[in-house]
Amino acid sequence: MTTRIAILGQSNSVLKEGFFNKFLERHQPEMVSMGRVGASASLIGPYFAGPLFFRNAEFCIVDMCVVDYSLLSAGAIGLYDIVKWIEWIGHSAKKSGCEPIFVCIPVSNIELSRNVISHCISVFERNEWFYLDVRDCIAHHLKGGTRTPEQLYKDSSHPGVELSEVIADGIAQLIGEIQSMPMVALDRTFPITRFEVINLEGRIEAPRAYYKGSLIEFRGVRLERGKTYELKVGSISALSGMMVNSCACKGVIEIEGDRKFYKNLRLRPYNPTNFEARLVPICKPLRDGDGVIRFSFADGSVAESDTTFQSLKKPEDDLGFVEVADVVVERGYDLFTYRSTRPANGQALRWTPKSAGA
Repeated sequence: MTTRIAILGQSNSVLKEGFFNKFLERHQPEMVSMGRVGASASLIGPYFAGPLFFRNAEFCIVDMCVVDYSLLSAGAIGLYDIVKWIEWIGHSAKKSGCEPIFVCIPVSNIELSRNVISHCISVFERNEWFYLDVRDCIAHHLKGGTRTPEQLYKDSSHPGVELSEVIADGIAQLIGEIQSMPMVALDRTFPITRFEVINLEGRIEAPRAYYKGSLIEFRGVRLERGKTYELKVGSISALSGMMVNSCACKGVIEIEGDRKFYKNLRLRPYNPTNFEARLVPICKPLRDGDGVIRFSFADGSVAESDTTFQSLKKPEDDLGFVEVADVVVERGYDLFTYRSTRPANGQALRWTPKSAGA
């Protein structure tokens, strides 16, 4: 019987030669839900995975660590935010009867990602969720040879075809092991952050920005220099992120609620095109105040503007416009108690590579 899967993925699952497309080609599961967009943090879970996302899937494959590491090393997010997103994905999937499988992909210099992967694994182990550490795949694949891990990568962040196929086969093996593994039922209680995605089209008086790609439909607005835009949101505890068109992000946004801060959105797209969706984390506390968030453009030399993944710092690139489709906000927590499962008899949660014929 065909395995039904969902995917929450970053660039390594989007690329044609990435591990997820290799998994589809080589093992032919049925994909029932998809949330994929390149160069985005694990905030993709709360952004894409609505109430019905996990419902018909047996497994959810979660592609992570590469962009989380890049943002963390750049000072654009903190470990707290990464852990919060991971726990949201894991508990939301399990609550819907779907088994999450987290795939931890390091950058090509695998030691650089060690800290963020170790923190992620601690969350998986504590919650008894399954995961595949690609460092294990690399070590097993190179065992006894003379090649280095860097030779398995196409660039600093993306595995080449050979490694993508190894990861794909590892996921298929892990799914097979889980399907035959004795499980025990138990109750879980956990406070899950209540995220909400707010689309800006029609809620802000600004020119419309519309694009449609193979993975996402972008319905948003263009915010321009010289204006202040108000968004009525009601009571929130944080502004978590913004879905933007990175090809049309050339300014530093001033965001004001009960406090004021700045976000550097002078972005560089990866490809020469007019549309490239990117989910940019904000991760700043922003209490409800009057229930209104105001957006405007700051001077390009603002010192407080935090570092954003692949942002530009040259003043001539600060053209004063940003195209935004959605904002992701937090509205406190919901305390859930749900029926779940975990491996019986202490089976390992971490996938172990197998030798041929083993």
